[in-house]
Amino acid sequence: MAGNILKFEIFKNNPNWQGLPDSFWEYCSDHGRVRHYAAKQFLFFSGEDGNSVYFLLKGRIQILLMSEFTEKIFRILQPPAFFPEVILDNKVYPYAALTAEASDVFVLDRKALLQYFNENPSALLPFYRNMALDLRRAYRQIKNIALGDARSRLGAKIFALAHVHGQETPEGILITIPLTATELAGMCSLARESVSRILSELKDLGILKMEKKQITVSNLDQLRGWIHERQNSL
Repeated sequence: MAGNILKFEIFKNNPNWQGLPDSFWEYCSDHGRVRHYAAKQFLFFSGEDGNSVYFLLKGRIQILLMSEFTEKIFRILQPPAFFPEVILDNKVYPYAALTAEASDVFVLDRKALLQYFNENPSALLPFYRNMALDLRRAYRQIKNIALGDARSRLGAKIFALAHVHGQETPEGILITIPLTATELAGMCSLARESVSRILSELKDLGILKMEKKQITVSNLDQLRGWIHERQNSL
């Protein structure tokens, strides 16, 4: 039985998910399956019936807010991640999910998860805890978009990406997700030209380095100070 839950080790070893017993992961293993997705493949679309929930085991997932003519990257998920958090309310998917790279995802029927919660209500606590963290991130992003100018919005997004997806290197914090100016523009609700101009400004200041789609933050404290200067001047 232990072999069936090895796929969930990345969750079991994460402090935010350690409150779940092995019986939960065994239950999931018995009622769902791992699916392998290629890069740039949709898992689901906004507005579709929310019949399944997903546990990201490997790779990265873009969360997209979509309208008839546009789409914007709201978040980028990396393992361990449970999504979409809100479909436990038996409504449709509120966003689309697209693989940013080849990814392994465990797929579980929503009704099966709810049945486990009905029989084991204490298992809800880790899910509430992670939803609270997601809400805080969402509020912070809304604040940056609603109250910040273009520079502070882009700076805050780069800072957040470095914090969540950063890897220490001799040159600074490498954001391990390849990003184009167009993708950053979509995340910050900015024009691509504005993003390119601000990135060049940050590069000239020595705050970050860019090579193709790779961004390295040379000095995180300097970036933080630059953001605060922009916000304080509003």
